[in-house]
Amino acid sequence: MSLFMGSTSQYSYAKVDPEKIKLADIQFQAMAHTFNKVLSTCESKCLVHEYGEGELTKGESECIDRCVSKYVKANKIVGEQVQGQRQDPYSSMPAFRKIQDIIGSSSSSNSSRI
Repeated sequence: MSLFMGSTSQYSYAKVDPEKIKLADIQFQAMAHTFNKVLSTCESKCLVHEYGEGELTKGESECIDRCVSKYVKANKIVGEQVQGQRQDPYSSMPAFRKIQDIIGSSSSSNSSRI
């Protein structure tokens, strides 16, 4: 019996979906990459590399707060743009619609010739 999850026998018949594991791994890798990128970017912009104190100064702390905030906001905006393009490819790519129309008209004219 698990202290946190109750009886472990209830999980002995659970099936593992390899697609969900793969998706979770991809999401984890993306999040880890984003975190490491924020860490290195904000460190290089905000921290003085002459360590005189063990603690961050007030200016360094505020700079890091602003840096992380800007990075997260930018990441959110880019994510929303990508998500919007996935939902409606016609609105962001007019050439896509034109090509689809050409393909549709050529396939309908080919079927009428047969």
